[in-house]
Amino acid sequence: MHVIELDLSPATLACLKAADIHLVDQLLEHGTGDLIQHPKFAKGLELYEIICELHRHGLTFSRHGRHIQTEREREMFRLRAVTGLTLDEIGERFNLSRGRIHQLLRLHFRLDVVPAAAKARRPPPPSLRQHTLIERRRLYLLACVAIKRHYRKPLTVEMVAKALATSPRQIRRAFAQFSDSTFHDDLVARRMSAAAELLSHPAIPVRDVALQVGYRQPPHFARAFRVRYGVSPTGFRTAC
Repeated sequence: MHVIELDLSPATLACLKAADIHLVDQLLEHGTGDLIQHPKFAKGLELYEIICELHRHGLTFSRHGRHIQTEREREMFRLRAVTGLTLDEIGERFNLSRGRIHQLLRLHFRLDVVPAAAKARRPPPPSLRQHTLIERRRLYLLACVAIKRHYRKPLTVEMVAKALATSPRQIRRAFAQFSDSTFHDDLVARRMSAAAELLSHPAIPVRDVALQVGYRQPPHFARAFRVRYGVSPTGFRTAC
C-alpha cells in the first residue's frame, strides 16, 4: 500500500516524500522516535495526523498489534509531540505516573526521544552556571556513548561514573536534565532493541540472545523484555 492511498493532507504527504517514504510498510518500519528527529516531522503535527489515519486502517507503529491503541494514547502523543507537555504534566491529566506515560508512548508509538516541542517548552534552570551545564551535557553524552558501546556487557551507572572520573549522582543529574529517562532505562531500552533484532533470527536460542545483550540470567532478561514489549521473548519470536 502506497502512502498516497492514505487520507493525508498535502503537507503531510510532502513530508513523507521528503523523508523518502513511499510505502506504508516502509513507514511502519520506523518508530515515531526516529521520524520526529527528521526536520520535516519536528513539529509533531504531521506525525499525529499519520497516527490517526493509520489507526483508521487498523495499523499502528507498535511492534505488536495485541496492544489496543485508544483515543487516550493518541491524545498522550499529541500532548507530548505537538503541544510539548512534560511527562509529569501529561501524567497529571490522566492520573498516571511519569514512568507509565513514558512506557505507553514507547509501547504504542516507539517514541523514546524528547520531541522538539517539549525541548522548546523546557525552561533553562536559572541557578546553574554555564560551565555546570556544559559539564553535565558532556557527562550525559559520554554516558550515552558508553551505553551504545558496552550494553552487551555488565554495565552500571557506578561503572560509567568511575570511568568518567565522576560520581553516579552527577550522571543521574545529567540524565535528569537532558533526558526524559534514567541511565538504567536507556540501557534497558538499548538492550531490548538489540534483543528484538536478534530474536528475528530463529537460529539464535533465547538464552544466547540474553547473553548477547548483557543479561547473565535468562529469567531476568525475559522479565525485562516482557515489561518492554508486553510479551515474552518466545512470544515475540513467534509473532515475527
